[in-house]
Amino acid sequence: MVQFYNSSTEREQDIQAFLKIIGISDLDKELIEISLMHPSYLYESNVDREKKDLQEKEYRRLAHLGDAVIGAIITDYLYEQYSDLAEGELTQLKQQLVGKVQLSEFARQISLHQFCLLGKSLQGRNLNEQGKLFAEMFEAVFGAIYLGLKRDFSSSKLWLIERLLADTLDEIIDLNETDDEDKYEDSGYVLTTREYLDMIGLHDFPDYGWALFVLMTTNVNRVCMR
Repeated sequence: MVQFYNSSTEREQDIQAFLKIIGISDLDKELIEISLMHPSYLYESNVDREKKDLQEKEYRRLAHLGDAVIGAIITDYLYEQYSDLAEGELTQLKQQLVGKVQLSEFARQISLHQFCLLGKSLQGRNLNEQGKLFAEMFEAVFGAIYLGLKRDFSSSKLWLIERLLADTLDEIIDLNETDDEDKYEDSGYVLTTREYLDMIGLHDFPDYGWALFVLMTTNVNRVCMR
């Protein structure tokens, strides 16, 4: 088997520091090294072409695996925790959690950008521009974590939930609820004549059977009667 892991003292210290951040010390260091080395870095190095191709292939395989397991974990967790949500609501939440924006944020939370190796052409870009890149690298890292945990779904799920998912999901749900409230405030609704008269304090005013439409907006109430 081709050996990919760079055993230089400095890089070994970086890998150890990264393992400490993610809280799992006994993972396969070679797999972690592969997941933290973007193909753009490989093809700017002096490593022979065959080894570059093999390492890029393994990196892509890890990212593919990580993507699939992350999706399965999130689907399982949402199903388990939110029994009151319909399929469409579960799908919407999942899409928010597995999207590139959120995965790149997960990458930032585990300081992936401090330990990954990128080609020079990518190093000058800010984190927002590198979002898709870091999302993919997070998937590769999680693929390495999953394999390092002996493909144990429960252990992998527990790590993802405790480290990243639970707090993020709470924030997304709170944000969605706020959006729903805003939409409600901006929506229109219909009152009967009696309801409207009672609302404005004219309890004894005769109800002449007007057709009444009240349009509510955030800042303005407009009342139309005919």
